[in-house]
Amino acid sequence: MLCFVIAWRLRKSFHEVVGNFSSRPLSKIFDNWLFVMPIIASALFVAAVSIIGLQELFNVPTGAIPPPETEIEVFSLYLNLSYAPLIEEVGFRIIPIGAFLLVSLFFLKSAEKAVPMSSWQRFRLFVFSFLYPDGAKNLLSEKTVAVNGFNGISKGEWIIVLITSIMFGIAHVLLGIGWEIGKVTSTFIQGFVFAIVYLAYGFQAPILMHWFFNYYFYTYEVSAQYYADTLDMFAWIEFITLMLGVLSLIGFAILGLKKISNRQRTAPLAPTSPFSP
Repeated sequence: MLCFVIAWRLRKSFHEVVGNFSSRPLSKIFDNWLFVMPIIASALFVAAVSIIGLQELFNVPTGAIPPPETEIEVFSLYLNLSYAPLIEEVGFRIIPIGAFLLVSLFFLKSAEKAVPMSSWQRFRLFVFSFLYPDGAKNLLSEKTVAVNGFNGISKGEWIIVLITSIMFGIAHVLLGIGWEIGKVTSTFIQGFVFAIVYLAYGFQAPILMHWFFNYYFYTYEVSAQYYADTLDMFAWIEFITLMLGVLSLIGFAILGLKKISNRQRTAPLAPTSPFSP
């Protein structure tokens, strides 16, 4: 519940983004995580399913968690999936990336700029580094993702994002609960996106999206087992999620190509040599 409340309010409030949706540039929908989460989560879902399907064509097994056989196992798995997003995001994103950001900002950037900081400002920097990275950067007037997009992520942050994402993928195979080598790839992609949204929106963003992949779908799966009438609804939800994901990927591709085109159009011309004909 806390994650939903923070996601509603942080950066721009959900109702503000919805209210101004038709009168603002399309890029402004990214100002609120709760609004944009279904788009990014659906696109990531399609990407993960596509990667798994492609790997299966080349006989690279993904594996699966063994299906529960008793009611106790069903609800035990349900309980595990409900708190796993919190534990995994703290372990793979919030602590390592937050600690890296704290060291980078507190010991390097603040010293480099010789910015005098009060005890309260130091405390806020410490807390924000773990809970809201963009807010921590803003305290020291560093580039933020909210203002600068991907340019608001430093080279060091990209490196730690890659490292934690690789560890996230490998950890799933090493746990020995049914996953095989193909799980590394799809989980790496998911972990990479989780890390990016953490840097952009704060701790609640990857927890909510991880919850979507773990808890959300399994809720409907369990419901369909005990209430047959919900099976059709579950099928429709999966279909809508896939369609939204495909459209989102197409939209991201168009926006990316448009951005590249605009950069090439506005790039300064190379100086002409005075000796050229």
